[in-house]
Amino acid sequence: MTTFKNRIKLLKYPGWTVFGLAFCNLVVEGGAKNAESVFYLALKNGFKAGATVTSLIFSIGGLMGAIASPLLGKYLDKYGPKKFFAVAGIVILLGWQLSSFSTHMWQLYIFYSFIAAIGHTSVSSFTAMATLSPWFPNTRGTVLGLADSGNPFGQAIFTPLAQILVLSMSWKWAFRIMGLAFFILVFPTNLIFQKPIPKSTESLIVNREREKPFKPYFVKSVWCMVGARGFLSISNQMIRLHILAFFVLSGYGQMQAATAIGLIGMLSVVGRPTIGFLSDKYGREPMFTMGISLQIISICILIFTNDMNNIIPIMMFVLFSGLTDGIGGLILSAKAGDIYPAVQLGRILGFVEIGRGIGIAVGPILGGILFDLKGDYLLAFSVAIVLSGLSIISIWLISVVDKYNHREVQSTF
Repeated sequence: MTTFKNRIKLLKYPGWTVFGLAFCNLVVEGGAKNAESVFYLALKNGFKAGATVTSLIFSIGGLMGAIASPLLGKYLDKYGPKKFFAVAGIVILLGWQLSSFSTHMWQLYIFYSFIAAIGHTSVSSFTAMATLSPWFPNTRGTVLGLADSGNPFGQAIFTPLAQILVLSMSWKWAFRIMGLAFFILVFPTNLIFQKPIPKSTESLIVNREREKPFKPYFVKSVWCMVGARGFLSISNQMIRLHILAFFVLSGYGQMQAATAIGLIGMLSVVGRPTIGFLSDKYGREPMFTMGISLQIISICILIFTNDMNNIIPIMMFVLFSGLTDGIGGLILSAKAGDIYPAVQLGRILGFVEIGRGIGIAVGPILGGILFDLKGDYLLAFSVAIVLSGLSIISIWLISVVDKYNHREVQSTF
């Protein structure tokens, strides 16, 4: 009877409500970002534009995210998750609906690359991890991994859905329908059910001792995290935005390619919590190294396979990519939760998100430029491999460069 009561009490723990909301937010972020490969091709064909010009829509969005993320992290800490995410839902709705009425490419640079991008960044992994991490201090990697599986879940649902809507209706109606769906997932749920971040003993102590605003850019280990996030994000975005176009150039139909991308998302639903659990058990750096190494292998399979009609290389790419997709941000967020006070996670992860924003800004346009120069994706994907290797080096430097302790953070107050 006591065991049963304990289980009921565990299920009533408010952290699980926050977990569910973080999952929904990441479904939206994953759906929005991964559907970009579908919209990239649709916009490129619709406006009859080049790869570089079309990629610029998503690159500017990444730049806006990089610029805004430290400020968004500050607002999350200041106003709390309920108000923060409710406003984010409204911004997402405005960005997608206004984008659907664009008649010229430059209008998308405003409505999507600026407005919608701010909304996407507001519900991205760094805000989800900042709100969820304090609720589960002893199983941080596992719980963050489970919540982060919302991202590939959104990918699995919205990437094929976007392709269906584009082919059956138009890219404009796809924007309208998906924007409304994203709004419903974010705005009412967070407004009604969201909880304030718990104030731990450590957080209260840090607050009492604080004399100045926290400055994450004075902490060397934070810069290592920015580097790891940035290098990996550039690599991932070079692949992510152009992978559908790569498959189509290789002879696959658009629906087949979108389905393959959706399968990667489905596998990642299993891969992220598994990697999160293993990082709790075996350490953040070893699991980061293993996961990113598998991603490098998956890219090599693509660029060194000449016979694209052979199903085995594609299956291996989907398998390796799916099991490790998105683990970089997950492990880095868990690492930040391990070594920084909960009260500052919004600011710290917001600053680290600069790396991801730079990746989203640089990756698509760099991939487009290299494709326009060479006419294929060999050079672009090779550069992505090198950048992934640099991200592995960066995460190991966190401990080597800084051997973090509480005095380092408190010296920045």
